[in-house]
Amino acid sequence: MKIYPAIFSGRNGSVELLIPDFPGMLIEGDTLVQATEKAEKAIMAQDEMPEPSDMKHTHLVEGENVIMIPIEEHETKNTKRIRRNVTIPQYLNDWAKQTGINVSQILTEALDQKFKTTE
Repeated sequence: MKIYPAIFSGRNGSVELLIPDFPGMLIEGDTLVQATEKAEKAIMAQDEMPEPSDMKHTHLVEGENVIMIPIEEHETKNTKRIRRNVTIPQYLNDWAKQTGINVSQILTEALDQKFKTTE
């Protein structure tokens, strides 16, 4: 997990988050929760994830505070789909076809759940 600092300020009835580790990233939202969720998505969409900076020596002006935004590194991994051959019992394959179940989707969900529980 990486935890990125963000400079939080409220202006004109909205919330702004400046993320120093990603130059030019300024996120706005109606609430701090909304702005934080937008910031998480914007950070996860980046190609490169730098090490979080140390905010000890950052100068804040009146009305600014620092909040921390945790990012699970596996959520930023490449989500490009790849083809992979798997072997399953015939009866499960028949059942999946008859019921219209997407085997790739089920396998992806199962592997993702297993990944999250073994972290």
